[in-house]
Amino acid sequence: MRAGIVNKAERGELALGLPTGLVRDEHGLVHKDPNLEVQDRISFVFEAFLRLRTAGQVLRVLNEGGLTLPRRDRFGDVLWKKPTISIVTSILKNPAYAGAFVYGRNSHTRTHGPQGTVVRTKRLEMEQWRILIKDKYPAYVDWETFERIQKMLKDNHAEYERNQTRGVPRSGKALLAGLLYCGECAHKMMVRYTGATRYLCTFSHQQYGNTPFCQNLPADPVDGAVLEAFFEALSPVELDLYEKAMAGREKMKDEAQHARQQQLERFRYQAELARRRFERADPDNRLVAAELERRWEGALRELRQAEESEVADQHKDRSFPAELTEELKATFKAIGQRDCPRSGMRTCSPSPSARLCCAA
Repeated sequence: MRAGIVNKAERGELALGLPTGLVRDEHGLVHKDPNLEVQDRISFVFEAFLRLRTAGQVLRVLNEGGLTLPRRDRFGDVLWKKPTISIVTSILKNPAYAGAFVYGRNSHTRTHGPQGTVVRTKRLEMEQWRILIKDKYPAYVDWETFERIQKMLKDNHAEYERNQTRGVPRSGKALLAGLLYCGECAHKMMVRYTGATRYLCTFSHQQYGNTPFCQNLPADPVDGAVLEAFFEALSPVELDLYEKAMAGREKMKDEAQHARQQQLERFRYQAELARRRFERADPDNRLVAAELERRWEGALRELRQAEESEVADQHKDRSFPAELTEELKATFKAIGQRDCPRSGMRTCSPSPSARLCCAA
């Protein structure tokens, strides 16, 4: 039986469970869910991640917009649930959304103890998957984009000891957190904010105990050199990048608005459906009528809350303009310039050559 299952999986004919957003018809063919809201919400998660680059930011956008995510219950019915980081990452990591049939994504180990047999499941790396057949299902993203998303997710997880990934940018004064490597041992350096900000190479100290830090550097001189190099590299070309970023931000806001409108339409349908069910009930059957009336009131309450949230969101002030004004363009071009101590004119940039200019 095991060999038959594997043989079927190698042909991509094994009917594995499908994630929300994909459905299998009576002939065994897989299609996208006919519910357009389900399709658009799954696509929104992928598009938001590609722009924001972290699952946490995607979760924040969903929560700020009051958007829910579709999930299936054990009967196959779609339920709309409040988003969590685990739901967002499970969508981003599922290869079925990239159209791939995968068998053997997990490894299972059995441990026998006094409590009985314990089965532990471990998610394997993509290179270790037993069977991978691309272009088997209708895709929400192409395979190249899916691979790029997996690399981004892995890079967002900071691994200082194995220095494999950078980690998500975090709050703090240090500019190079997660980016700086020791020039002595090539391991990633950590940041310490106690007292003055410092970059530390703690690998040898953590591995071997009472050994000194490989390097212990003050952060200000290092960050200052990086900041000077950054400003020196700035040019008017960067204005185009800003405008592209603002255009992408506006596009994502439009997509979120579209998602909220779909959600409102669903709430209106559910309220209308609850009303029809209540009106069709026998008024003499008080037990049934009372329950249907309660459901109708709950649907109306959800609809009213969604409409109020939509009105409040429309009145929010925008933080940044979609297009740069001439005043902002002039401000960007002046970034990094300093007042020359001799002439008083803003002609010098914070670069080594600028110091020579001012000292001349």
